Amino acid sequence: MKLNTLNTFFGRHNRCKKGYAFLLLLLWGIGIGSAQEKGGFTIPDSLKGKSYDDLYYEYDLVSSDTTKSLIYLQSYLQKAKNEDEKVNMARAYWFLSYYQDQNDLQLTYLDSSVAVSKNLKNPFFPALAYSARGGYFYNKSNYKQALQNFFLSLDAAKRNNSNTYIYIAKNNIALIKSKLGKYDEALVGYKECLEYETKDGLKDTLSYLLINLRISEVYSKMRKLDSSSLYTARGIKISKMMKSDPFNLYYHFVFLEGINDFYRKKYSTAMDSIHNALPFIGNDIDKNRILNAYLYLGKSQDELDKREDAKRYYKKLDSVFQVSGTVSYEIREAYNALVKYYRDKQDTENQLLYIERLLEFDSILQSDYKELNELMVKQYDTPVLLAEKERLVQEATTKSSRYGSYIVILIGSVVLLIGLFSYQFYRRRLYQQRFEILTQKKDTTQEAKEQSISKPKEVSATDIGISASIVDEVLGKLQGFEDKRGYTSSKITLTQLSSSLGTNNKYLSKIINVYKEKSFSQYINDLRIDYIVERLQEDKKLRNYTIKAIARETGFNTAEVFSKAFYGKHGIYPSYFIKKLEKLEK
Repeated sequence: MKLNTLNTFFGRHNRCKKGYAFLLLLLWGIGIGSAQEKGGFTIPDSLKGKSYDDLYYEYDLVSSDTTKSLIYLQSYLQKAKNEDEKVNMARAYWFLSYYQDQNDLQLTYLDSSVAVSKNLKNPFFPALAYSARGGYFYNKSNYKQALQNFFLSLDAAKRNNSNTYIYIAKNNIALIKSKLGKYDEALVGYKECLEYETKDGLKDTLSYLLINLRISEVYSKMRKLDSSSLYTARGIKISKMMKSDPFNLYYHFVFLEGINDFYRKKYSTAMDSIHNALPFIGNDIDKNRILNAYLYLGKSQDELDKREDAKRYYKKLDSVFQVSGTVSYEIREAYNALVKYYRDKQDTENQLLYIERLLEFDSILQSDYKELNELMVKQYDTPVLLAEKERLVQEATTKSSRYGSYIVILIGSVVLLIGLFSYQFYRRRLYQQRFEILTQKKDTTQEAKEQSISKPKEVSATDIGISASIVDEVLGKLQGFEDKRGYTSSKITLTQLSSSLGTNNKYLSKIINVYKEKSFSQYINDLRIDYIVERLQEDKKLRNYTIKAIARETGFNTAEVFSKAFYGKHGIYPSYFIKKLEKLEK
Protein backbone atom coordinates (compact mmCIF):
# COMPACT_ATOMS: atom_id res chain seq x y z
CA MET A 1 0.00 0.00 0.00
CA LYS A 2 1.25 3.51 -0.82
CA LEU A 3 1.10 6.68 1.23
CA ASN A 4 -0.44 9.44 -0.81
CA THR A 5 -2.16 12.78 -0.58
CA LEU A 6 -4.10 12.57 -3.80
CA ASN A 7 -7.63 12.70 -2.41
CA THR A 8 -7.22 15.77 -0.27
CA PHE A 9 -4.98 17.44 -2.79
CA PHE A 10 -7.08 17.02 -5.88
CA GLY A 11 -10.44 16.10 -4.34
CA ARG A 12 -11.62 14.30 -7.44
CA HIS A 13 -11.83 10.88 -9.08
CA ASN A 14 -10.63 10.48 -12.62
CA ARG A 15 -12.04 7.26 -14.01
CA CYS A 16 -9.76 7.45 -17.00
CA LYS A 17 -6.78 7.08 -14.69
CA LYS A 18 -7.98 3.95 -12.96
CA GLY A 19 -4.46 2.94 -11.99
CA TYR A 20 -4.53 5.76 -9.48
CA ALA A 21 -8.18 5.52 -8.46
CA PHE A 22 -7.35 3.64 -5.29
CA LEU A 23 -4.79 6.25 -4.27
CA LEU A 24 -7.28 9.01 -4.88
CA LEU A 25 -9.96 7.33 -2.83
CA LEU A 26 -7.68 6.91 0.16
CA LEU A 27 -7.94 10.58 0.96
CA TRP A 28 -11.29 11.28 -0.55
CA GLY A 29 -13.46 9.16 1.69
CA ILE A 30 -16.25 6.75 0.95
CA GLY A 31 -17.91 4.57 3.61
CA ILE A 32 -20.56 2.13 4.88
CA GLY A 33 -23.52 2.78 7.04
CA SER A 34 -27.02 2.10 5.82
CA ALA A 35 -26.89 2.24 2.05
CA GLN A 36 -29.97 0.71 0.51
CA GLU A 37 -30.17 -0.59 -3.02
CA LYS A 38 -33.49 0.23 -4.61
CA GLY A 39 -35.56 -2.92 -4.74
CA GLY A 40 -32.56 -5.11 -3.80
CA PHE A 41 -30.06 -6.59 -6.23
CA THR A 42 -29.86 -10.03 -7.82
CA ILE A 43 -26.49 -11.30 -8.99
CA PRO A 44 -26.66 -12.07 -12.73
CA ASP A 45 -26.42 -15.76 -13.57
CA SER A 46 -23.19 -15.18 -15.47
CA LEU A 47 -21.53 -13.87 -12.28
CA LYS A 48 -22.91 -16.36 -9.78
CA GLY A 49 -20.26 -18.64 -8.34
CA LYS A 50 -17.39 -16.26 -9.16
CA SER A 51 -14.86 -15.53 -6.43
CA TYR A 52 -14.21 -12.07 -5.03
CA ASP A 53 -10.91 -11.93 -6.93
CA ASP A 54 -12.69 -12.83 -10.18
CA LEU A 55 -15.33 -10.15 -9.68
CA TYR A 56 -12.73 -7.53 -8.85
CA TYR A 57 -10.57 -8.49 -11.82
CA GLU A 58 -13.49 -8.17 -14.24
CA TYR A 59 -14.56 -4.89 -12.62
CA ASP A 60 -11.04 -3.52 -12.99
CA LEU A 61 -11.12 -4.19 -16.72
CA VAL A 62 -14.23 -2.00 -17.17
CA SER A 63 -13.78 0.48 -14.29
CA SER A 64 -14.01 3.49 -16.61
CA ASP A 65 -17.51 2.38 -17.66
CA THR A 66 -19.89 3.33 -14.85
CA THR A 67 -22.79 1.09 -15.93
CA LYS A 68 -20.68 -2.05 -16.24
CA SER A 69 -18.68 -1.22 -13.11
CA LEU A 70 -21.84 -0.97 -11.01
CA ILE A 71 -22.96 -4.45 -12.06
CA TYR A 72 -19.71 -6.03 -10.88
CA LEU A 73 -19.54 -3.99 -7.70
CA GLN A 74 -23.19 -4.64 -6.79
CA SER A 75 -22.57 -8.34 -7.39
CA TYR A 76 -19.47 -8.15 -5.20
CA LEU A 77 -21.52 -6.44 -2.46
CA GLN A 78 -24.42 -8.88 -2.69
CA LYS A 79 -22.05 -11.86 -2.49
CA ALA A 80 -20.45 -10.33 0.62
CA LYS A 81 -23.89 -9.78 2.18
CA ASN A 82 -24.98 -13.33 1.41
CA GLU A 83 -21.82 -14.67 3.03
CA ASP A 84 -21.70 -12.05 5.82
CA GLU A 85 -18.16 -11.07 4.78
CA LYS A 86 -17.86 -7.67 6.45
CA VAL A 87 -14.46 -6.72 5.03
CA ASN A 88 -15.65 -7.36 1.49
CA MET A 89 -18.90 -5.51 2.23
CA ALA A 90 -16.88 -2.51 3.43
CA ARG A 91 -14.67 -2.66 0.34
CA ALA A 92 -17.69 -2.88 -1.99
CA TYR A 93 -19.47 0.07 -0.36
CA TRP A 94 -16.25 2.05 -0.58
CA PHE A 95 -15.84 1.40 -4.30
CA LEU A 96 -19.56 2.01 -4.97
CA SER A 97 -19.37 5.45 -3.39
CA TYR A 98 -16.82 6.34 -6.04
CA TYR A 99 -19.50 6.02 -8.72
CA GLN A 100 -22.25 8.03 -6.99
CA ASP A 101 -22.98 11.38 -8.61
CA GLN A 102 -25.35 12.45 -5.82
CA ASN A 103 -23.61 13.69 -2.70
CA ASP A 104 -26.11 12.15 -0.29
CA LEU A 105 -25.69 8.70 -1.88
CA GLN A 106 -21.93 9.07 -1.84
CA LEU A 107 -22.01 9.81 1.87
CA THR A 108 -24.52 7.03 2.54
CA TYR A 109 -22.21 4.45 0.99
CA LEU A 110 -19.30 5.83 2.98
CA ASP A 111 -21.34 5.72 6.18
CA SER A 112 -22.18 2.13 5.35
CA SER A 113 -18.52 1.24 4.89
CA VAL A 114 -17.76 2.71 8.31
CA ALA A 115 -20.71 1.00 9.97
CA VAL A 116 -19.91 -2.55 8.86
CA SER A 117 -16.18 -2.26 9.49
CA LYS A 118 -15.78 -0.07 12.58
CA ASN A 119 -15.22 -3.03 14.91
CA LEU A 120 -13.02 -5.02 12.53
CA LYS A 121 -9.36 -5.77 13.12
CA ASN A 122 -8.16 -5.32 9.58
CA PRO A 123 -5.18 -3.43 8.11
CA PHE A 124 -7.47 -1.55 5.66
CA PHE A 125 -10.85 -1.17 7.32
CA PRO A 126 -12.20 0.84 9.06
CA ALA A 127 -9.16 3.16 8.67
CA LEU A 128 -9.72 3.49 4.92
CA ALA A 129 -13.46 4.10 5.34
CA TYR A 130 -12.90 6.87 7.90
CA SER A 131 -10.18 8.42 5.73
CA ALA A 132 -12.47 8.41 2.73
CA ARG A 133 -15.35 9.93 4.67
CA GLY A 134 -13.00 12.61 5.98
CA GLY A 135 -12.03 13.41 2.40
CA TYR A 136 -15.71 13.73 1.50
CA PHE A 137 -16.26 16.33 4.22
CA TYR A 138 -13.02 18.10 3.37
CA ASN A 139 -14.23 18.65 -0.18
CA LYS A 140 -17.44 20.11 1.27
CA SER A 141 -15.32 22.55 3.32
CA ASN A 142 -16.70 20.94 6.48
CA TYR A 143 -13.30 20.82 8.15
CA LYS A 144 -14.65 19.96 11.58
CA GLN A 145 -16.26 16.74 10.34
CA ALA A 146 -13.25 16.02 8.14
CA LEU A 147 -10.87 16.35 11.07
CA GLN A 148 -13.04 14.13 13.27
CA ASN A 149 -12.97 11.40 10.65
CA PHE A 150 -9.23 11.73 10.10
CA PHE A 151 -8.73 11.30 13.85
CA LEU A 152 -10.94 8.20 13.76
CA SER A 153 -8.91 6.87 10.85
CA LEU A 154 -5.70 7.49 12.80
CA ASP A 155 -7.06 5.68 15.87
CA ALA A 156 -8.18 2.71 13.78
CA ALA A 157 -4.84 2.52 11.98
CA LYS A 158 -2.94 2.58 15.27
CA ARG A 159 -5.27 -0.03 16.73
CA ASN A 160 -4.66 -2.35 13.76
CA ASN A 161 -0.94 -1.53 13.34
CA SER A 162 -1.38 -0.14 9.82
CA ASN A 163 1.54 2.24 9.24
CA THR A 164 0.32 3.30 5.82
CA TYR A 165 -2.97 4.61 7.16
CA ILE A 166 -1.32 6.15 10.20
CA TYR A 167 0.67 8.40 7.90
CA ILE A 168 -2.22 9.00 5.52
CA ALA A 169 -4.19 10.29 8.52
CA LYS A 170 -1.25 12.40 9.68
CA ASN A 171 -0.97 13.89 6.20
CA ASN A 172 -4.67 14.79 6.15
CA ILE A 173 -4.55 16.32 9.62
CA ALA A 174 -1.55 18.39 8.54
CA LEU A 175 -3.54 19.55 5.50
CA ILE A 176 -6.30 20.93 7.72
CA LYS A 177 -3.78 22.53 10.07
CA SER A 178 -2.33 24.31 7.07
CA LYS A 179 -5.85 25.39 6.08
CA LEU A 180 -6.27 26.90 9.56
CA GLY A 181 -2.99 28.78 9.34
CA LYS A 182 -1.11 26.52 11.78
CA TYR A 183 1.85 26.27 9.46
CA ASP A 184 4.50 25.15 11.96
CA GLU A 185 2.32 22.27 13.12
CA ALA A 186 1.46 21.35 9.54
CA LEU A 187 5.15 21.20 8.62
CA VAL A 188 5.84 18.76 11.45
CA GLY A 189 3.11 16.45 10.14
CA TYR A 190 4.19 16.67 6.51
CA LYS A 191 7.83 16.03 7.33
CA GLU A 192 6.88 12.94 9.34
CA CYS A 193 5.06 11.68 6.26
CA LEU A 194 8.03 12.49 4.04
CA GLU A 195 10.35 10.56 6.35
CA TYR A 196 8.01 7.57 6.27
CA GLU A 197 7.74 7.77 2.47
CA THR A 198 11.54 7.67 2.02
CA LYS A 199 12.46 5.29 4.85
CA ASP A 200 13.97 2.05 3.52
CA GLY A 201 13.77 3.39 -0.04
CA LEU A 202 11.18 5.46 -1.86
CA LYS A 203 7.76 3.79 -1.61
CA ASP A 204 5.89 5.74 -4.26
CA THR A 205 7.03 8.62 -6.48
CA LEU A 206 3.61 10.26 -6.71
CA SER A 207 3.13 10.29 -2.95
CA TYR A 208 6.65 11.63 -2.50
CA LEU A 209 6.03 14.46 -4.95
CA LEU A 210 2.71 15.40 -3.40
CA ILE A 211 4.21 15.68 0.07
CA ASN A 212 7.03 17.81 -1.32
CA LEU A 213 4.43 20.04 -2.94
CA ARG A 214 2.56 20.46 0.36
CA ILE A 215 5.74 21.32 2.24
CA SER A 216 6.73 23.83 -0.42
CA GLU A 217 3.27 25.39 -0.26
CA VAL A 218 3.44 25.82 3.53
CA TYR A 219 6.89 27.41 3.33
CA SER A 220 5.58 29.78 0.66
CA LYS A 221 2.68 30.83 2.90
CA MET A 222 5.20 31.44 5.68
CA ARG A 223 7.20 33.59 3.21
CA LYS A 224 10.20 31.31 3.62
CA LEU A 225 10.80 31.47 -0.09
CA ASP A 226 14.22 29.80 -0.27
CA SER A 227 12.91 26.78 1.64
CA SER A 228 9.84 26.66 -0.57
CA SER A 229 11.89 26.86 -3.77
CA LEU A 230 14.13 24.04 -2.58
CA TYR A 231 11.12 21.71 -2.64
CA THR A 232 9.64 23.09 -5.87
CA ALA A 233 12.99 22.62 -7.65
CA ARG A 234 13.09 19.02 -6.47
CA GLY A 235 9.49 18.47 -7.57
CA ILE A 236 10.05 19.99 -11.02
CA LYS A 237 13.16 17.87 -11.59
CA ILE A 238 11.55 14.57 -10.58
CA SER A 239 8.19 15.19 -12.27
CA LYS A 240 9.95 16.00 -15.56
CA MET A 241 11.67 12.61 -15.39
CA MET A 242 8.42 10.68 -14.90
CA LYS A 243 7.12 8.73 -17.87
CA SER A 244 3.59 9.64 -16.88
CA ASP A 245 2.37 12.60 -14.83
CA PRO A 246 -1.38 11.85 -14.53
CA PHE A 247 -2.08 14.73 -12.15
CA ASN A 248 0.07 17.38 -13.84
CA LEU A 249 2.29 17.70 -10.78
CA TYR A 250 4.98 19.38 -12.85
CA TYR A 251 2.64 22.31 -13.47
CA HIS A 252 1.60 22.52 -9.83
CA PHE A 253 5.26 22.97 -8.88
CA VAL A 254 5.71 25.55 -11.66
CA PHE A 255 2.62 27.38 -10.41
CA LEU A 256 3.88 27.45 -6.82
CA GLU A 257 7.26 28.76 -7.91
CA GLY A 258 5.38 31.50 -9.77
CA ILE A 259 3.87 32.62 -6.46
CA ASN A 260 7.35 32.62 -4.90
CA ASP A 261 8.56 34.82 -7.76
CA PHE A 262 5.73 37.25 -7.06
CA TYR A 263 7.01 37.73 -3.50
CA ARG A 264 10.48 38.20 -4.91
CA LYS A 265 8.96 41.05 -6.97
CA LYS A 266 9.65 39.24 -10.24
CA TYR A 267 6.16 40.01 -11.48
CA SER A 268 6.60 39.21 -15.18
CA THR A 269 8.31 35.90 -14.40
CA ALA A 270 5.57 35.07 -11.91
CA MET A 271 2.84 35.72 -14.49
CA ASP A 272 4.62 33.58 -17.08
CA SER A 273 4.80 30.63 -14.69
CA ILE A 274 1.18 30.98 -13.59
CA HIS A 275 -0.09 31.32 -17.17
CA ASN A 276 1.86 28.22 -18.20
CA ALA A 277 0.39 26.22 -15.32
CA LEU A 278 -3.15 27.58 -15.49
CA PRO A 279 -4.62 25.11 -18.03
CA PHE A 280 -3.44 22.17 -15.91
CA ILE A 281 -4.32 23.16 -12.33
CA GLY A 282 -7.95 24.21 -12.46
CA ASN A 283 -9.78 20.89 -12.16
CA ASP A 284 -9.68 20.29 -8.41
CA ILE A 285 -13.07 20.32 -6.69
CA ASP A 286 -12.42 23.07 -4.15
CA LYS A 287 -10.91 25.40 -6.79
CA ASN A 288 -8.25 26.74 -4.43
CA ARG A 289 -5.54 26.55 -7.08
CA ILE A 290 -7.53 28.44 -9.67
CA LEU A 291 -8.51 31.08 -7.09
CA ASN A 292 -4.82 31.48 -6.22
CA ALA A 293 -3.87 31.77 -9.86
CA TYR A 294 -6.32 34.59 -10.60
CA LEU A 295 -5.40 36.41 -7.40
CA TYR A 296 -1.66 36.44 -8.09
CA LEU A 297 -2.15 37.34 -11.74
CA GLY A 298 -4.26 40.28 -10.58
CA LYS A 299 -1.78 41.31 -7.90
CA SER A 300 1.11 41.11 -10.37
CA GLN A 301 -0.76 43.36 -12.82
CA ASP A 302 -1.50 45.78 -9.97
CA GLU A 303 2.20 45.92 -9.10
CA LEU A 304 2.93 46.70 -12.76
CA ASP A 305 0.29 49.50 -12.68
CA LYS A 306 -1.95 47.64 -15.12
CA ARG A 307 -5.12 48.08 -13.11
CA GLU A 308 -7.57 47.21 -15.86
CA ASP A 309 -5.88 43.85 -16.39
CA ALA A 310 -5.75 43.32 -12.63
CA LYS A 311 -9.49 44.01 -12.36
CA ARG A 312 -10.17 41.41 -15.06
CA TYR A 313 -8.44 38.67 -13.05
CA TYR A 314 -10.10 39.68 -9.78
CA LYS A 315 -13.48 39.44 -11.49
CA LYS A 316 -12.60 36.00 -12.82
CA LEU A 317 -11.81 34.95 -9.26
CA ASP A 318 -15.20 36.28 -8.17
CA SER A 319 -16.89 34.26 -10.92
CA VAL A 320 -15.23 31.05 -9.73
CA PHE A 321 -16.30 31.76 -6.16
CA GLN A 322 -19.91 32.46 -7.16
CA VAL A 323 -20.08 29.05 -8.88
CA SER A 324 -18.00 26.88 -6.53
CA GLY A 325 -18.76 28.49 -3.15
CA THR A 326 -15.18 27.75 -2.09
CA VAL A 327 -14.14 29.79 0.95
CA SER A 328 -10.53 30.90 0.60
CA TYR A 329 -8.44 33.83 1.79
CA GLU A 330 -7.79 34.83 -1.82
CA ILE A 331 -11.42 35.86 -2.25
CA ARG A 332 -11.24 38.59 0.37
CA GLU A 333 -8.08 40.07 -1.15
CA ALA A 334 -9.73 40.20 -4.56
CA TYR A 335 -12.89 41.88 -3.22
CA ASN A 336 -10.80 44.47 -1.38
CA ALA A 337 -8.95 45.20 -4.61
CA LEU A 338 -12.21 45.53 -6.58
CA VAL A 339 -13.74 47.85 -3.97
CA LYS A 340 -10.64 50.05 -4.14
CA TYR A 341 -10.62 49.99 -7.95
CA TYR A 342 -14.23 51.13 -8.25
CA ARG A 343 -13.83 53.67 -5.46
CA ASP A 344 -10.98 55.29 -7.39
CA LYS A 345 -13.13 55.18 -10.53
CA GLN A 346 -16.03 56.78 -8.59
CA ASP A 347 -18.23 53.94 -9.84
CA THR A 348 -20.71 53.84 -6.96
CA GLU A 349 -22.81 51.00 -8.32
CA ASN A 350 -19.94 48.51 -8.68
CA GLN A 351 -18.28 49.70 -5.51
CA LEU A 352 -21.47 48.94 -3.64
CA LEU A 353 -21.77 45.54 -5.37
CA TYR A 354 -18.36 44.37 -4.18
CA ILE A 355 -18.82 45.79 -0.70
CA GLU A 356 -21.99 43.68 -0.51
CA ARG A 357 -20.07 40.61 -1.65
CA LEU A 358 -17.25 41.33 0.78
CA LEU A 359 -19.74 41.61 3.65
CA GLU A 360 -21.42 38.39 2.54
CA PHE A 361 -18.06 36.66 2.40
CA ASP A 362 -17.17 37.88 5.90
CA SER A 363 -20.45 36.48 7.21
CA ILE A 364 -19.44 33.07 5.83
CA LEU A 365 -16.12 33.39 7.61
CA GLN A 366 -17.93 34.26 10.83
CA SER A 367 -19.82 30.96 10.75
CA ASP A 368 -17.37 28.58 9.06
CA TYR A 369 -13.96 30.03 9.98
CA LYS A 370 -14.65 31.77 13.26
CA GLU A 371 -11.26 31.02 14.76
CA LEU A 372 -9.57 32.52 11.67
CA ASN A 373 -11.79 35.53 11.27
CA GLU A 374 -9.56 37.92 13.23
CA LEU A 375 -6.72 37.28 10.79
CA MET A 376 -9.00 37.66 7.80
CA VAL A 377 -10.70 40.93 8.61
CA LYS A 378 -7.76 43.17 9.51
CA GLN A 379 -7.75 45.20 6.31
CA TYR A 380 -11.50 45.90 6.12
CA ASP A 381 -13.32 46.05 9.43
CA THR A 382 -16.99 45.18 9.04
CA PRO A 383 -18.39 48.31 10.78
CA VAL A 384 -16.40 50.50 8.37
CA LEU A 385 -17.80 48.57 5.41
CA LEU A 386 -21.34 48.93 6.71
CA ALA A 387 -20.87 52.67 7.17
CA GLU A 388 -19.49 53.04 3.64
CA LYS A 389 -22.32 50.95 2.25
CA GLU A 390 -24.84 53.19 3.97
CA ARG A 391 -23.15 56.29 2.57
CA LEU A 392 -23.14 54.92 -0.97
CA VAL A 393 -26.80 53.94 -0.83
CA GLN A 394 -27.71 57.40 0.42
CA GLU A 395 -25.64 59.01 -2.34
CA ALA A 396 -27.17 56.84 -5.06
CA THR A 397 -30.76 57.71 -4.03
CA THR A 398 -30.20 61.46 -3.75
CA LYS A 399 -28.17 62.35 -6.84
CA SER A 400 -30.48 65.25 -7.67
CA SER A 401 -29.36 67.07 -4.55
CA ARG A 402 -25.70 66.14 -4.60
CA TYR A 403 -24.38 68.96 -2.42
CA GLY A 404 -27.11 68.49 0.13
CA SER A 405 -26.33 64.78 0.17
CA TYR A 406 -22.67 65.47 0.81
CA ILE A 407 -23.54 67.59 3.81
CA VAL A 408 -25.97 65.00 5.14
CA ILE A 409 -23.48 62.21 4.61
CA LEU A 410 -20.69 64.21 6.22
CA ILE A 411 -22.78 65.02 9.26
CA GLY A 412 -24.08 61.47 9.42
CA SER A 413 -20.56 60.07 9.16
CA VAL A 414 -19.30 62.35 11.92
CA VAL A 415 -22.23 61.41 14.14
CA LEU A 416 -21.75 57.76 13.34
CA LEU A 417 -18.02 57.90 14.09
CA ILE A 418 -18.64 59.71 17.37
CA GLY A 419 -21.26 57.14 18.23
CA LEU A 420 -18.94 54.26 17.32
CA PHE A 421 -16.07 55.68 19.34
CA SER A 422 -18.36 56.33 22.31
CA TYR A 423 -19.84 52.88 22.10
CA GLN A 424 -16.43 51.23 21.81
CA PHE A 425 -15.11 53.24 24.76
CA TYR A 426 -18.17 52.35 26.86
CA ARG A 427 -17.96 48.70 25.88
CA ARG A 428 -14.24 48.48 26.69
CA ARG A 429 -14.84 49.95 30.14
CA LEU A 430 -17.82 47.66 30.72
CA TYR A 431 -15.88 44.58 29.61
CA GLN A 432 -12.92 45.57 31.79
CA GLN A 433 -15.20 45.92 34.81
CA ARG A 434 -16.79 42.54 34.13
CA PHE A 435 -13.36 40.95 33.73
CA GLU A 436 -12.19 42.38 37.06
CA ILE A 437 -15.32 41.14 38.80
CA LEU A 438 -14.87 37.69 37.29
CA THR A 439 -11.19 37.37 38.27
CA GLN A 440 -11.96 38.57 41.80
CA LYS A 441 -14.36 35.66 42.15
CA LYS A 442 -11.45 33.20 42.05
CA ASP A 443 -10.59 33.55 45.74
CA THR A 444 -14.17 33.15 46.90
CA THR A 445 -15.11 30.21 44.67
CA GLN A 446 -14.46 27.49 47.27
CA GLU A 447 -16.20 29.44 50.02
CA ALA A 448 -19.23 29.91 47.79
CA LYS A 449 -19.28 26.20 47.00
CA GLU A 450 -19.17 25.33 50.72
CA GLN A 451 -22.00 27.72 51.47
CA SER A 452 -23.99 26.18 48.64
CA ILE A 453 -23.46 22.71 50.13
CA SER A 454 -24.12 23.56 53.78
CA LYS A 455 -27.05 25.87 53.25
CA PRO A 456 -29.44 24.56 50.62
CA LYS A 457 -32.41 26.71 49.74
CA GLU A 458 -34.99 26.48 52.53
CA VAL A 459 -38.06 25.14 50.81
CA SER A 460 -40.45 22.66 52.30
CA ALA A 461 -40.30 19.41 50.38
CA THR A 462 -44.05 19.14 50.61
CA ASP A 463 -44.35 22.48 48.83
CA ILE A 464 -42.96 20.90 45.68
CA GLY A 465 -44.66 17.54 46.10
CA ILE A 466 -41.49 15.50 46.77
CA SER A 467 -40.60 13.89 50.08
CA ALA A 468 -37.77 15.45 52.08
CA SER A 469 -35.75 12.22 52.04
CA ILE A 470 -35.82 12.09 48.22
CA VAL A 471 -34.87 15.76 47.97
CA ASP A 472 -31.91 15.28 50.33
CA GLU A 473 -30.81 12.14 48.47
CA VAL A 474 -30.97 13.83 45.04
CA LEU A 475 -29.19 16.97 46.27
CA GLY A 476 -26.44 14.80 47.74
CA LYS A 477 -26.01 12.90 44.50
CA LEU A 478 -26.03 16.16 42.52
CA GLN A 479 -23.18 17.35 44.70
CA GLY A 480 -21.29 14.17 43.85
CA PHE A 481 -22.06 14.75 40.16
CA GLU A 482 -20.61 18.27 40.44
CA ASP A 483 -17.53 17.11 42.38
CA LYS A 484 -16.75 14.50 39.72
CA ARG A 485 -17.32 17.11 36.98
CA GLY A 486 -19.85 14.97 35.22
CA TYR A 487 -21.16 18.10 33.55
CA THR A 488 -18.11 18.18 31.24
CA SER A 489 -19.58 15.31 29.23
CA SER A 490 -21.08 16.57 25.98
CA LYS A 491 -23.66 13.78 26.10
CA ILE A 492 -25.28 14.72 29.43
CA THR A 493 -29.07 15.09 29.26
CA LEU A 494 -31.83 15.38 31.84
CA THR A 495 -32.88 11.79 31.12
CA GLN A 496 -29.33 10.44 31.33
CA LEU A 497 -28.55 12.30 34.56
CA SER A 498 -31.83 11.39 36.28
CA SER A 499 -31.23 7.75 35.42
CA SER A 500 -27.67 7.81 36.81
CA LEU A 501 -28.94 9.47 40.01
CA GLY A 502 -31.68 6.87 40.47
CA THR A 503 -34.59 9.29 40.11
CA ASN A 504 -36.92 10.44 37.34
CA ASN A 505 -36.92 13.43 34.98
CA LYS A 506 -39.78 15.21 36.72
CA TYR A 507 -38.25 15.04 40.20
CA LEU A 508 -34.77 16.02 39.06
CA SER A 509 -36.03 18.94 36.98
CA LYS A 510 -38.18 20.26 39.84
CA ILE A 511 -35.38 19.93 42.44
CA ILE A 512 -32.93 21.77 40.19
CA ASN A 513 -35.50 24.48 39.43
CA VAL A 514 -36.28 25.05 43.12
CA TYR A 515 -33.02 24.41 44.95
CA LYS A 516 -30.58 25.55 42.26
CA GLU A 517 -33.02 28.23 41.00
CA LYS A 518 -32.18 27.38 37.41
CA SER A 519 -33.43 25.34 34.50
CA PHE A 520 -31.56 22.08 33.85
CA SER A 521 -29.69 23.45 30.81
CA GLN A 522 -28.73 26.64 32.66
CA TYR A 523 -27.56 24.58 35.63
CA ILE A 524 -25.28 22.43 33.44
CA ASN A 525 -23.98 25.39 31.42
CA ASP A 526 -23.22 27.44 34.55
CA LEU A 527 -21.25 24.54 36.04
CA ARG A 528 -19.27 24.24 32.81
CA ILE A 529 -18.57 27.98 32.65
CA ASP A 530 -17.48 28.15 36.31
CA TYR A 531 -15.21 25.17 35.72
CA ILE A 532 -13.52 26.59 32.62
CA VAL A 533 -13.11 30.05 34.18
CA GLU A 534 -11.16 28.44 37.01
CA ARG A 535 -9.14 26.26 34.62
CA LEU A 536 -8.23 29.18 32.37
CA GLN A 537 -6.94 31.18 35.32
CA GLU A 538 -4.79 28.30 36.52
CA ASP A 539 -3.66 26.60 33.30
CA LYS A 540 -1.66 28.80 30.91
CA LYS A 541 -1.36 25.97 28.41
CA LEU A 542 -5.15 25.74 28.07
CA ARG A 543 -5.26 29.37 26.95
CA ASN A 544 -3.37 28.43 23.81
CA TYR A 545 -6.22 26.16 22.69
CA THR A 546 -8.74 27.36 20.11
CA ILE A 547 -12.17 28.37 21.39
CA LYS A 548 -13.55 25.22 19.74
CA ALA A 549 -11.09 23.03 21.63
CA ILE A 550 -11.86 24.76 24.94
CA ALA A 551 -15.58 24.32 24.28
CA ARG A 552 -15.12 20.59 23.71
CA GLU A 553 -12.97 20.37 26.86
CA THR A 554 -15.87 21.86 28.81
CA GLY A 555 -18.64 19.71 27.32
CA PHE A 556 -20.13 22.11 24.78
CA ASN A 557 -20.71 20.74 21.30
CA THR A 558 -19.91 23.96 19.46
CA ALA A 559 -17.80 27.07 20.02
CA GLU A 560 -20.86 29.23 19.30
CA VAL A 561 -22.96 27.71 22.09
CA PHE A 562 -20.00 27.91 24.49
CA SER A 563 -19.31 31.59 23.71
CA LYS A 564 -22.99 32.46 24.05
CA ALA A 565 -23.25 30.69 27.42
CA PHE A 566 -20.05 32.35 28.66
CA TYR A 567 -21.29 35.77 27.62
CA GLY A 568 -24.73 35.12 29.11
CA LYS A 569 -23.22 34.36 32.52
CA HIS A 570 -20.39 36.88 32.69
CA GLY A 571 -21.11 39.52 30.03
CA ILE A 572 -17.83 38.98 28.17
CA TYR A 573 -16.70 36.47 25.57
CA PRO A 574 -14.16 33.74 26.38
CA SER A 575 -11.72 35.05 23.76
CA TYR A 576 -11.68 38.45 25.53
CA PHE A 577 -11.28 36.78 28.92
CA ILE A 578 -8.26 34.77 27.71
CA LYS A 579 -6.58 37.80 26.14
CA LYS A 580 -7.01 39.83 29.33
CA LEU A 581 -5.61 36.98 31.44
CA GLU A 582 -2.53 36.84 29.20
CA LYS A 583 -1.99 40.61 29.46
CA LEU A 584 -2.52 40.49 33.22
CA GLU A 585 0.37 38.07 33.68
CA LYS A 586 2.88 39.85 31.43
